[in-house]
Amino acid sequence: MADKSGGLSGEAQADWQASDQSLLAATLTATPAQRLAWLEEALHLAYASGALKPRKPISQEEWEAMGSSPR
Repeated sequence: MADKSGGLSGEAQADWQASDQSLLAATLTATPAQRLAWLEEALHLAYASGALKPRKPISQEEWEAMGSSPR
């Protein structure tokens, strides 16, 4: 596996690892509301950047028809 340090000094690499650990800890302790907020933010960014194309809303009838289709 490739080295993640990318040529960083020992101190800078330790800072990156500490940052990774902080992000991991924040992710694992996030509430469902925080996770939904992160997801909404990621979706807004994806739509704004053009990574996702906007979709048209579907009607209640279309939604119900999708749920009743055999799988």
